[in-house]
Amino acid sequence: MIQFDEPAFNVFMDEVTTWGIAALERAIDGLACTTAVHICYGYGIKANIDWKNSLGDEWRQYEQIFPALAKSRIDQVSVECRNSRVPTRLLSLLDGKDVLVGVIDVATDQVETPEEIVATLRDVMRYVPKERIVCCTNCGMAPMRRDIAEAKLAALGKGAALARAALV
Repeated sequence: MIQFDEPAFNVFMDEVTTWGIAALERAIDGLACTTAVHICYGYGIKANIDWKNSLGDEWRQYEQIFPALAKSRIDQVSVECRNSRVPTRLLSLLDGKDVLVGVIDVATDQVETPEEIVATLRDVMRYVPKERIVCCTNCGMAPMRRDIAEAKLAALGKGAALARAALV
């Protein structure tokens, strides 16, 4: 599996449909593995924090780009769901794609409980078929302290197991 991180798709929506998807598809030409794209909202730096704070209560940019991603040759789309303000109902616009559901917030040291992970997945299941859901983190954990990252990954595993048992 190869995942492309795409930090501009949530800002330059017109470019996504005019050349962004084509560039992404060119990057996957010739690959025989599963392909994914992660649309990152950015973490940690003041410019990103200020920008996100300016977006209001709902981050609706995905509404403009999800239909184009749904038509693309990319297999999976990674979406930040834990503590983001992206309305989960927009995930229905990714019809036919596997959705990598970010259930772990990498912008906080607070470790999620398995029950919180299940709650996020339950919400997403209203819009995405359960067989199309893959549990993951919102984004990378490189800047995080190792002990916190390990605790969050352990919670991810426990939450996914609990979801499999509770949401079958």
